[in-house]
Amino acid sequence: MPEPIPAAIKKLASEIVYPVALVGCRTSEMSLDCCEYDLAVFTPSQEDDLANKVVQVDNRPVELVHLTGSIKDHIIDLADMIVLKDNNKLMLSSAAKDIIAKKNKRMLAASGKKLLISSLFCQQKMKAAKHPMVAAMWLKIAAYEFIDGMLVLSGKRPMPVHILEQVRQIESRMAEGIDVALECIGAERATRPAISRSMEAIRELKSKDYDKMLFMSKVSHLLDRRMLVDCYYYAGRVAAKNLVNRKEIFYSQYSKLVQLALDLVSDLQSLEKMQKRLFRATNSSLRCGLPSSYS
Repeated sequence: MPEPIPAAIKKLASEIVYPVALVGCRTSEMSLDCCEYDLAVFTPSQEDDLANKVVQVDNRPVELVHLTGSIKDHIIDLADMIVLKDNNKLMLSSAAKDIIAKKNKRMLAASGKKLLISSLFCQQKMKAAKHPMVAAMWLKIAAYEFIDGMLVLSGKRPMPVHILEQVRQIESRMAEGIDVALECIGAERATRPAISRSMEAIRELKSKDYDKMLFMSKVSHLLDRRMLVDCYYYAGRVAAKNLVNRKEIFYSQYSKLVQLALDLVSDLQSLEKMQKRLFRATNSSLRCGLPSSYS
């Protein structure tokens, strides 16, 4: 059972004018002391222009995430939600009852396949890259997408700090390719010096992000608990999510920053071998005949 929700956080939710639900790892038994309370706030439309933010409530971090559109668009994130405040139409309470296991499983399957296809696209970008460091970046991003996809296909919603713990719980028949992806990510390189170098670069990448201090506190907590591999994985995944949608010119102009953030190694021959293995695992997991041009 998840820990009881602090009264101060319930009070905060009650003071928000829109429906509010607790989501994320605080609805599970996996949360750590560093984990924030994720409050999903359902705003009527994007016109309200409410920005996501992190606030401190009774010395606890709370992230306010504003969601718009249909609840059907957020089923995966809301599967285990705890309703803290509803509207007169009981929108969230009704949605909670409507998110049945079969529907959630169908949504997870679609999302998982989408992530695996994203991994293939990243692998294609790796092969097209003109600079070995950029190629290494795309392979690492592809590996993170692959692991997210495999988690979702196994019925789990990826929780960033806890992903490796979630991976350990995947049934062996669903875990095909995980070891290959972890090799692409370089989990064996998880040392304090490597993490420290990455942190300096990621701090620069996230300099304008509202959650940068929350990210730093999580890394510090994982390091204090000597969870080096989990910390390395988490930091790298945050960097990957930050970099994936940047323009190509950024990668060339700030190649050293990218290299440090993702702790990249530019051994092109080794990268190509790992990519072929990751492709086979990705293609196999999709269980469909993709064009050979992806390999």
